[in-house]
Amino acid sequence: MAPKMAVRMLGTLALSGGLSLIGIGATGTTTSTATTVAVHARRTVKTRVTAAWPITSIAAGSNGKGYLVAAEDGGIFNFGGAAFEGNTYTDGLTGLSGAHPLNAPIVGMAAEPAGTGYWLVAKDGGVFNFGGAKFAGSTYSYGITGLSGAHPLNAPIVGIIPTPNGGGYWLIAADGGVFDFGNAKFYGSTYSQGHTGLGGSNPISGRIVGGVATPSGNGYWLVSSTGAVYNFGGAANEGDTASKGYTGLGGSHPLPAPIVSIAADSAGTGYWLVGSDGSVYNFGSAVYSGDVPSLPTPGKSSAGGSGQNNTTVATTQAPNVTTTHQNPPPPSSLLNPTTNISANPNYYSSCTNAVDGGQSANSVACEQSAVAAINTGRADQGLPAMSLPNNFYQLPAIDQLFVLVNEERVSRGLVPVYGLSSSLNALAAQGSSANTDPPISQSTFSTGPWALGLYANWAEDFSTAGSMYDWMYNDGWGGTGNTSNLACTSPTSSGCWGHRANILVSNSSGYTPVMGAASINESSLGGWIGFESDATVLTEVANSELHSVSYSYTWSQAVAAGANPQT
Repeated sequence: MAPKMAVRMLGTLALSGGLSLIGIGATGTTTSTATTVAVHARRTVKTRVTAAWPITSIAAGSNGKGYLVAAEDGGIFNFGGAAFEGNTYTDGLTGLSGAHPLNAPIVGMAAEPAGTGYWLVAKDGGVFNFGGAKFAGSTYSYGITGLSGAHPLNAPIVGIIPTPNGGGYWLIAADGGVFDFGNAKFYGSTYSQGHTGLGGSNPISGRIVGGVATPSGNGYWLVSSTGAVYNFGGAANEGDTASKGYTGLGGSHPLPAPIVSIAADSAGTGYWLVGSDGSVYNFGSAVYSGDVPSLPTPGKSSAGGSGQNNTTVATTQAPNVTTTHQNPPPPSSLLNPTTNISANPNYYSSCTNAVDGGQSANSVACEQSAVAAINTGRADQGLPAMSLPNNFYQLPAIDQLFVLVNEERVSRGLVPVYGLSSSLNALAAQGSSANTDPPISQSTFSTGPWALGLYANWAEDFSTAGSMYDWMYNDGWGGTGNTSNLACTSPTSSGCWGHRANILVSNSSGYTPVMGAASINESSLGGWIGFESDATVLTEVANSELHSVSYSYTWSQAVAAGANPQT
């Protein structure tokens, strides 16, 4: 019997009661096919997924009043007198799901310099203009087919930089690519400096996470997650974190957290970098005025920064759990596979034999076979085999799920999930015990210091690694009757690859991912022996609140036990 995973997208929970949105941009479709794999005849493999869309960016409001906040689905929230000029929904798009979805999440926002409107930019290079902000083109205008297709981007878009007079803008990609539109002049990209993107013989350091133009618009800077600064045109290089003695995200003197953004001072001869922990680093004429770790947290210890370019992480801040990559991960590893990847070895067959031999769900032999299938999927995306903790096969199933999630995240350059939250474990268990999605609602966010974005997956499979395989490598369109993901109803359905997106979600600046997990044998639920009901929920916690959460297992424990996610 062909595998069948049920997936349910519950929509934009984080935006409930919010404003409507709009957008314009090119559209494209990707067709995926899959080889049918036989499944144990007594039960089909199923999965479900729940998604809510977090905030990704902020921009100054119209007429210099207030500010606007944008979410991944194109939702806009206006505050302090900032005028709402529309969002992707008011353009007829249905967020990241529905009848007319966005092709990709919104990743950046910029205000029109005169204060009359704003732009949104999506991960695939689509641009959406509102109010007085003029549409000058998108990557599709150059013949690029978004994140897939015949002529795809080399790497996802991460931001948009307007020109000083609002007559154009630059889009910047994670590999250092720069795309100019309108009156924005192209001054070069990391490739024009001899770098080979995120891989090759001379890769950039880390992934590009932000950029800013000079006040005159005669150049721009790009910054990477490791603190490397790349300057172009009239933008002078005033230094980077390495020039202050930091060894990127590893080495003898590492940054306490990844760099997430850059801002230029009004003189155009200096800039600030900020890390995800709130540390601020100043260069050139930019004056240091403090950082988030040096500020007290009400009701908590305020031990923290002292002096310029603070590197001491306060007791209420996230410790350095960032993974250093010996080689940058290939940019394609963050993209969805073009088709479902056939399980090799066929763990369905191996696990069926184990169950028929009297073994229960998540037996070591079954789990090892599913892990091998995951490694085949990773190799297809240019990633090495996972290096699991020495005690992985002796860990509880929920700890195994946590380790597998992080192995997939960190090998792709994403921030690792800090730990398994006890309260989120309980939430996941509610879904697992009911063979359905964890019961997420707005009240969920009152149970802890969670960010307003929560991602939940559910699966029924032979083992935890089997569930992870289906979420990561078997989540697309496989044809009528052969598609595991029931929300993936056609090759272009917005529900396709929803589980994978929930695992590989990027963290917000100043927040650290945390998760919950549950795994219950179906036999205890009156189901078939040999299957288990697995669920995960992933959200974020402000770094200042990270240590107020109770954890049952952490990434630091996994690394101490031998997890080695370096590529």
